[in-house]
Parts: sequence; structure tokens; C-alpha cells
Amino acid sequence: MLNLNRYSFLFGLIFLAAAAGLQSCLPEHKVALTFIQSPHMINLLVNPPELVYKYNHKGEAVDGFDTLSAHEQDSALWIHSKYMQFINDSVLLESYMNSFMDELRQLGFNIYLNSEIDSFMTGKPQSYILDIAQMQLDEYFYPLQDEDSFLDTVYYKKFNLNAIDYSCWFTLGKAGAEKGRKTLLYTSNTAYDTFDGRFFNDPFTGTVRYKYTIDTLQTRDVNEMATYLGKKHAGYLYDFFLNHYIARHMPEGVKPEGYYHFDRIRKSLVPANEDRFEVLGTK
Repeated sequence: MLNLNRYSFLFGLIFLAAAAGLQSCLPEHKVALTFIQSPHMINLLVNPPELVYKYNHKGEAVDGFDTLSAHEQDSALWIHSKYMQFINDSVLLESYMNSFMDELRQLGFNIYLNSEIDSFMTGKPQSYILDIAQMQLDEYFYPLQDEDSFLDTVYYKKFNLNAIDYSCWFTLGKAGAEKGRKTLLYTSNTAYDTFDGRFFNDPFTGTVRYKYTIDTLQTRDVNEMATYLGKKHAGYLYDFFLNHYIARHMPEGVKPEGYYHFDRIRKSLVPANEDRFEVLGTK
């Protein structure tokens, strides 16, 4: 199950010694070190979503689902949902937002809410508004197939695991910008039942059997996932600013070789690969 460990952000000599390990022959590492070591000057006004959109897609679990009207299908999906009907929006949002903002502060952002907008507007030039435009949970069955061969015979075993996609859309814009240009960011993460299984040849009967265990996803895990993802998405946002800084401050004619993630705990810079926000565009 998901666990979230809390750490404090260390500054001073310990940080500088660890951060020095980021330096390498790559120019983007040297530029990144400048951003990481600088006292952060970014004010961020965060607007949370009003609700969580929740959907169940397990129509195959409802008898006669295809014969129902659209309204009846929606009702049946809600009633037969294993998780969605039991998720409390307020609890989920509180778990996510507390984790999200705590981590942003640890990363050096100055965080404001709507109730503090006057203080935000009198802040530093580097002020941004982040709207968490939509949060959505989707419950469905994830098909899993295992296979193995014994004596030239291939054996198959199929399962449907419970799965939940946790999708978030964000809009990020600079405060006071005349054109009000905003960047649309997106990320999606998935939680599954924990599964372990294998085929084996039963020595007593000579037949091939399948042994497995499933640790079923629980409703409490969905709330723990919100806490985990709040911290993770805060890191994504930091990386978004970090990589824009790198791109703007590279030597003339040189482009970054990749997109980077700063690990706050290990004080290390590593390739982010796909573990980051997807930029959907600007508006």
C-alpha cells in the first residue's frame, strides 16, 4: 500500500555539500545548480478545485448493463462501484492539498490562497496563479494475463484487477500578465490491486496449477494515494520551473539534453523521463 514519508528540507553546509554533486560536464547541470541553490523568489497563488469528478467504468460487472438506458446505466455504475460511491470529496481534497502545499513550501515556493490575495498581489515580480482546474477519479477493471509453458504446452490465466486512474489538470499563468496567457498541464497516475501469481506443476497429481494472491485496493488507499500524489505533483511543478530556467540560461546555441527532476531528499538531479507534467498547450 502507499506510504508517504515526511522529511524536512535542509539548508546550509549540508545542502551545499550535497548539491555540489549535481555539477558535471553537462552545462544544464551547472545551470540547474544555480536555480536549486538560489533562494526561491516565486509566489504562487493556488486555487483548489471545488469537487472531484468520480466515474465507475465497470459496466461488465452489472447484469444486463447493455439493455439499460443511459440514465439507468449511470445509476447502476454508481451503485455497483467498489470505491467511487464511498470516496468523500472533502477528505480526498484535504489530503491532496495539504500534501501539495506542504511540499511546495519545502521546495521554496511562497504559497498563498484566495484569502491571502492582497498579500500575494503585493509580492515579488515572480508571482504565478495555479488553478487546479479538474481532479478526476476513474474506477475500472485492468485485464491481466499470465502465461507459462510446461512440456510444450502453454497455459494461460486471466484476471481482472481493480484499478483507479487519478487525473489532474492545471492551468498556470503569471499574475498581472496583460494577455493572461496560461499553460495547461496534465498528469495521470494509476493504482492497482497488488498481484502475485505463478504456474507450477503439482507433483502429486502431475497437473499444472496456478497459485496466486491478490491484495485488493481499499478505499483508504485512494485517500493515501491523494496524499502521495500531492507531494509528487508539487515536485512536478518545481521541475517545470527548473527546466524552463535551464532552457532560458543555457549557453548560446546549446540545448538541454533532456528534462530533469530534482530529488529534494537525495539532493540529486536525475532524468525525469515520463515522470512529469504533460504540457497540453497554452491559451
